Amino acid sequence: METDGAVLPIAASCSPAVRSCRSHSEAERKRRQRINGHLATLRSLLPSASRMDKATLLGEVVRHVRELRGIADDVATSAVPSEGDEVGVDDDVAEGGGGRVRAWVCCADRPGLMAELSQAVGSARAKAVRAEMTTVGGRTRSVLELELLGGPTPIGGEARSAIQAALREVLLADRTGSTDRFKRQRLSTRFGTSAL
Repeated sequence: METDGAVLPIAASCSPAVRSCRSHSEAERKRRQRINGHLATLRSLLPSASRMDKATLLGEVVRHVRELRGIADDVATSAVPSEGDEVGVDDDVAEGGGGRVRAWVCCADRPGLMAELSQAVGSARAKAVRAEMTTVGGRTRSVLELELLGGPTPIGGEARSAIQAALREVLLADRTGSTDRFKRQRLSTRFGTSAL
């Protein structure tokens, strides 16, 4: 468009309402592109989500995040070693009272710990049928599924107490100063000396 011999851009010749409408349309188009980009990312992260509509996809994402959060909570409470020493024994873990219990020990990691736990379980007239161990930062958590020797019978309070007492002895044996003799020597290159 020309005015007095000068050429004005089209945007300058439009009324403020038209310019506002165009900028709003452009902003809305960019917002839709961002949303669609994020939805495409979600589709690539979820298994079998390539052909879902937006509402179904978002519902599946919510379900999947809740499932992952539950798994993370389970791992945090059961697998990661705590700062304090602890021993515990849960009730029967097998269906129908198959005589299995879950026991756990959380303590400082040290050589020979698994052998000590095995001896403690044997002294309580039980055997480990499953074990999970996690070690983080010098701390370990061992979760054992135990079965009483002599067959699948319901485990009573006396047997549970014997297992817990035997595992507690493993912790008490560690508190007698065994951690000092198993510390590894660390070398400091900064001053050229070694420190314990």
